[in-house]
Amino acid sequence: MRLSCCAGLASFVPPTADAKQLDTSEIYRSKLEKAPAVLKTLVDAGCDFFEFGVGMLCPEAPKSLFEEFKTLLDSYPLRAECFNSFIPSDLKVTGPNVDVGRLTNYIAQATRRAAELDGRIIVFGSGGARTVPEGFSRHRAHEQILEFLAIAAEHAQSRGIIIAIEPLNRSETNLINSIAEAVQYADEIARPEIQVLVDFYHLMVEGESFDQIVNAGDRIAHVHVADTDRLYPGSGQYDYQGFAQCLADAGYSKRVSVECNFRDFDQDVSQSIRFLQPVFKAS
Repeated sequence: MRLSCCAGLASFVPPTADAKQLDTSEIYRSKLEKAPAVLKTLVDAGCDFFEFGVGMLCPEAPKSLFEEFKTLLDSYPLRAECFNSFIPSDLKVTGPNVDVGRLTNYIAQATRRAAELDGRIIVFGSGGARTVPEGFSRHRAHEQILEFLAIAAEHAQSRGIIIAIEPLNRSETNLINSIAEAVQYADEIARPEIQVLVDFYHLMVEGESFDQIVNAGDRIAHVHVADTDRLYPGSGQYDYQGFAQCLADAGYSKRVSVECNFRDFDQDVSQSIRFLQPVFKAS
């Protein structure tokens, strides 16, 4: 199993519509200033790849900003294979205010730029974007998710990327709260570019059985982990041995990323990788 930790950089760069808004380039460059220290920590800890928020790809900002990030990454030995936080909360996937044109352009740009960095996985969690508004038809929301996945699959297919549907716990969204639901959507869309992510933290919060990991089988395209209270792996009481065994039973042996609330990024990343290496090697 190949291991990493989600980079501790903010997820999204807001687009600049007029002079009253914060300057996009200034916000983005403030992130780039932090990036070298973050990336060095990941490399020094023994990570096997990088995982960033899609916001670092600047899908709605000038390409010149993205090129600065791309140039920075070229100086590191690891590749940016995974991206999370696909869709910002103001770009709705469900509800009465879905802007299909903007959404399609965003997906096209995000997948294109991810591919330029050798990206292989984009995680569709995006709880704010997919939450069904109160009173809105659940049936229509279901159809909208499928429509979104169909658009994403088209752009992902041409760029060798897999979109991994992430189940989130009910405090973060009211749609797709279990592995079984994510698998249902993947089965319904029936595209090889649409698969499923298993997140240990959300699974535990929702009280979902480990059996659902095994049932998901080859639908699993990526894995996120944390521990009790969403802290770093090994700091709490989660059954990592049982979790790793179920992933092995499902036939999964690709990537695992730590996605947690880091209290001390440098220390927590290092401890996470040291803890996970024997866990997944043993499985």
